[in-house]
Amino acid sequence: MAEYTEEQKAARQKAVRNYEKNNYRLNIVFPKNTKERIERLGLNKSNSAFIRDTVLAKLDELEKILK
Repeated sequence: MAEYTEEQKAARQKAVRNYEKNNYRLNIVFPKNTKERIERLGLNKSNSAFIRDTVLAKLDELEKILK
């Protein structure tokens, strides 16, 4: 495993903190076989990307309705 200098470790920690400030992380449990259902759609994107895109699209739709 690579060894990192203290400067590299500090830079990595700073980058991680910056990333966390700009993103919201949510851990979700889905029913069994959800992963396989998403993959069967053949959308050429990761499960995370599919879920993110779907949630954001639904949020946009609901915000338009509720305005």
